[in-house]
Amino acid sequence: METLLMFDKLVAMLFEIGIDTSHVTAQTTFRQLEMDSLSLTELAVIAAEGGGAGADGMTLDTTLDEAAQQLAHAARPQQA
Repeated sequence: METLLMFDKLVAMLFEIGIDTSHVTAQTTFRQLEMDSLSLTELAVIAAEGGGAGADGMTLDTTLDEAAQQLAHAARPQQA
């Protein structure tokens, strides 16, 4: 459930930076969305500002599902 919510947030962030999200699926990669490293960095900044979740390690070949899982994991409170 957490990942599904993060997937929806991720799609909203992509839309915010001007990416056409009308045909995305969980298996869509950032490369398939015709993103470049600059737009991926912009997405990482928005993700960090929006919830403190980091987007380290994402590449253009990361799927949206993988990215949502990573962001959901990063947003969880860390146990001491």
